[in-house]
Amino acid sequence: MVSRRNFFSITLIMLVVVFMFLVPEVIKNQVNNYGQNRYEESANTKFTDSSVYTATKTDGMKSGRFVVYIGDTRDGAVGSMVSQWCLYSKRRLLSFKSLRKYQAEPKNLPEAILIDAAYLDFDKELSVLSAYTKVGVDLIFCNLPEVKDVSRNPKLRKMLGINAIIDERIKVEGIRLMDGFLLGGLKEYILDETMEKTQQDLDLVMPWYRISGGAKMFMHGMMEDEVMEEYYMMPQGDVITKNQNLPAVIWRNKYENAMVFAVNGDYLSTNAGIGILSAMMTEIKDYDIYPVINAQNMVVLNFPDLANENEAEIMERYSRSLGAVCRDVIWPGLVSVAQQNSYKMTCMLMPQMEYQDELEPEGNALIYYMKLFQEQKAETGLSGTHSENMDISDKLDEDVELLDKVVPDYSLLSLYQGNMSDEELEEALKREKFSKVRTVFADYDGAGQLVSYLGNGIVRQTGISNGYSHKFSENLRMMSIQTSLAYSNIQVDLEPVAFPDSDEDSWEKLSRKFAGNTSTYWKRFSKFEKTTLSESNQHIRRFLALDYEQQRDGNKLTLDISNFEEEAWFILRTHGEGIKQATGAEFVKIEESAYLITATEPRVQLELEEEEGRFYYFE
Repeated sequence: MVSRRNFFSITLIMLVVVFMFLVPEVIKNQVNNYGQNRYEESANTKFTDSSVYTATKTDGMKSGRFVVYIGDTRDGAVGSMVSQWCLYSKRRLLSFKSLRKYQAEPKNLPEAILIDAAYLDFDKELSVLSAYTKVGVDLIFCNLPEVKDVSRNPKLRKMLGINAIIDERIKVEGIRLMDGFLLGGLKEYILDETMEKTQQDLDLVMPWYRISGGAKMFMHGMMEDEVMEEYYMMPQGDVITKNQNLPAVIWRNKYENAMVFAVNGDYLSTNAGIGILSAMMTEIKDYDIYPVINAQNMVVLNFPDLANENEAEIMERYSRSLGAVCRDVIWPGLVSVAQQNSYKMTCMLMPQMEYQDELEPEGNALIYYMKLFQEQKAETGLSGTHSENMDISDKLDEDVELLDKVVPDYSLLSLYQGNMSDEELEEALKREKFSKVRTVFADYDGAGQLVSYLGNGIVRQTGISNGYSHKFSENLRMMSIQTSLAYSNIQVDLEPVAFPDSDEDSWEKLSRKFAGNTSTYWKRFSKFEKTTLSESNQHIRRFLALDYEQQRDGNKLTLDISNFEEEAWFILRTHGEGIKQATGAEFVKIEESAYLITATEPRVQLELEEEEGRFYYFE
């Protein structure tokens, strides 16, 4: 029999336990205002009308930063990439389809002449290029002519620093990216026993150029020692390292009074070329400082569940409904990866795919996830993905009706284009529900602009990396864009999980790839800021709007920023120097001789010193 005292004690303990578990939940529900978008009026997302601006050709002329490109910027892949690099690096671009059409002004020489080999007459125009190198104009061969043309032209080989042509066509085992060129350090793109063969998607077949002893290698082919011994030829009177004997991919040669860069392959025909060009400019100069976006996003696409579609197949695969899979399996996995890597999520809702069936999205499910998103400080957007037999206008009508019914006051700031055409997207943005949309997120398209303005002042951001895939070319692209823009967008598409084509689309397998890729390849860029799409939107607007001038006097570096709005971000790369102190900015060390600068005033002054000395930086 329980005494009154014990009964009272037990009752008191039960009340305390109920209080401990119930009251925090009540408070959380009261505080969690899931019906409002926390990023609409945030200091990290606000912007003024003056920031809807892109620095122009005139701004580039004022700065004195300009390059000349020999090639086609309208139809050529290399020219398109060069144009984009100039836009982001705030350079003026002069483009000609023939070197003879460019008449340089002796007092206004370009930083470099970039060359598409298809537009250069090597028999008649090499002497012109040689004249430019004598006055200190650096050259960048964005690609090389055919091997036969290189072979028959000793003057071109001397300019490029090619000591010998070992083989016109050789297949290498892999590609090595040397340390100190791109941010992220040394990287060897070669398969091991743990990798699938599809991981290797770089072009391994190339001419075997052996560069001279005075040249510097940045990327080369990797070969087995037996193959090296078979082909090994040491020229008389020249000192050649083992790396210089390997097939050269990207290198630099000192010729006359200039640097001549060469790219053996099509590495500058995609967006990966943006970072490669930035790295080349760092090699040319004593130091380089340039603006960046400084944003790392994780975008979850096509978040399913609201209508419990594809029920039979999902039950067969997971022994539970799609709603239960999302709630108990997918969401905890996403949160775990985001928290372990300090990412913020932007979740693009796909209320349903097949609108013609009798299934309807559940309002309670939407409320449940809106609360979860709010708790994780995730931003909620809407996906434009739709089935081919569904008119996009009808799809958006259904989605807007659901949102207006469940969260009528929630402001959509981001929209995923999905499989909408550009015309469909333009029409969609005219809807009242989308009047506050600031960002359109689009899939990576290979060579188009990574960030830009749509015609109505909305920022377009593209995905950079697929969370489930990280092939060698994808890693090179990611490292390159991090080098030039400090920018990344990891996209995780949940549509394959809800509508799988094979066992490879199971969340167990996809999440393992996603978690492994994110935790492995982005570690070296942890100093860059983690953002939602609306926060990176603000960074992009400030990045596109600003222009800058810089000068150095001794160990004092001064940076003057125009079109400055509260903050701007720059990367400083040196050759052995560090930052001792800064005025008007904070800074953090990314890696050896590379710093992220956060300007808090329009004038920044940096005091530099040798890196082996004592330096201070903000963590």
